[in-house]
Amino acid sequence: MDGFVRNGSMRRLLLIFILLLALSAGLSFLIADKCAEKIVSAQIEAELSAIGGGKFSALPDEASIAAGEEIMKEYGINRELEPKIMRCYNSVRMTVFTSLFALTALISVLWLVVSLRELAAICRDLERLRTDCIAASDNSDHHIGLYGRDLDSVRRVSEGAELLLRRINHLNSKLSQEQRFLRTFLTDLSHQIKTSLAVVRLNTDMLSELDNIPEERRQQLSEEIQISLDAMEQLVIEAIKLAKLNADAVEYRMEDNSPADICNTVLKRLAPMLRKNNISVRTDLDSSVRLICDKGWLCEAVENIIKNSADHSECTEISAETKNDPLMITIALSDNGKGIPQSDIPKLFERFSSGSNDRTMYSSGLGMSIAHRIVTDNGGEILVYSEESKGTRFELVFLKN
Repeated sequence: MDGFVRNGSMRRLLLIFILLLALSAGLSFLIADKCAEKIVSAQIEAELSAIGGGKFSALPDEASIAAGEEIMKEYGINRELEPKIMRCYNSVRMTVFTSLFALTALISVLWLVVSLRELAAICRDLERLRTDCIAASDNSDHHIGLYGRDLDSVRRVSEGAELLLRRINHLNSKLSQEQRFLRTFLTDLSHQIKTSLAVVRLNTDMLSELDNIPEERRQQLSEEIQISLDAMEQLVIEAIKLAKLNADAVEYRMEDNSPADICNTVLKRLAPMLRKNNISVRTDLDSSVRLICDKGWLCEAVENIIKNSADHSECTEISAETKNDPLMITIALSDNGKGIPQSDIPKLFERFSSGSNDRTMYSSGLGMSIAHRIVTDNGGEILVYSEESKGTRFELVFLKN
């Protein structure tokens, strides 16, 4: 109520009410003056008609009025007599003025009462809405009520505040998820880097402290240091890529591309590694198949999947094929390795996780997460089919528009 009393709208309503009363008084006075002139003039004509022999109860006729004027001529009385000099003029004017002003004042009072009630209801709802907003700012579980009547301004403001609260809570939830992701990601990343740094530090200490190290052993330690440094470099590069993908900071160039060209590009890039691991390649690529995607990033996804198979599956053959169905386009990547246990498949695309428990330093544990995010951002999905001792098949499925 205190807020209602201090509300500027109430003061404006009272000012409007006073102006309405003043306007009503002025208009009532003008109307009363005109009405009094008409009434008194009609009364003069009626009395002249009666004096001239006309019937008092009938409408005065012109002949009777003229006869009355002739009789009253010596007294200077005729129909042109100024009504304001008549004794009854002020009485008639006051009666008309009082009636008109009382009616208009009553209407103004009723308007003021209704307006104040409406304003009080609006202020009460706004105060409750304000209280809800303050409570919601301290407690995200607090809900904002819908105040006011349907379709009025207060109801629309309440709905807008509730919608804003839901969006803020959703944003807070996403921020909390991002904080948890960042915390876990940094923990895993630091652990992986520490592992490689420990190897580098140990080998470096051995090289610096032991004088009589055979050249062959010295070369081996140097190679291990280089491998660890390469692993850390690859880890940092992939961590930056994953961070950019998760932050939606990547601008994809969606163009018409050939999945066959993408697979051939990746296989050529990985050919030295595959030859080193004695892994043969078999392809069944249809060059006529077309796909709207970002070629560079999709190459990254395909490369990560093939590298994961080469590093972890102990396979001797990797195959790549494309299929063009009426509803979808599929890029299938298979290996004949040891397969992935069914319980490990759901964890395959998690950070620092793979289908194998004996990860080597060549795997950062981020490649499959990056591949999954890239395929998803390009409108596809990765399906995994695996059977232990028989191999694994990854299908990158893209629905046609």
